[in-house]
Amino acid sequence: MIMTNPSERLEQLLAKAVKQCQTRSIKDPKIQGRIDYVCRCLGNRAGVRLLMSCMLAKLDRPEIDPRKPYTEIGGVDCFSGGAISY
Repeated sequence: MIMTNPSERLEQLLAKAVKQCQTRSIKDPKIQGRIDYVCRCLGNRAGVRLLMSCMLAKLDRPEIDPRKPYTEIGGVDCFSGGAISY
């Protein structure tokens, strides 16, 4: 599925999350704790913005690897952390 509008995709994901808010999709408590820490850190919101952009990019294009250093490697499976290009 190729996403044409990231805002629409986020709205779909929000609706799905609201329906499933009582069920955890992340089973490992250690990973959940790390995600909670990043999402609740009021001193630096950049971490949660990075996490959200990587998650949205991965949902849109599962073949990408947000861990790759985009500017050094490049390629179709890399994500810059910015705009998603098609």
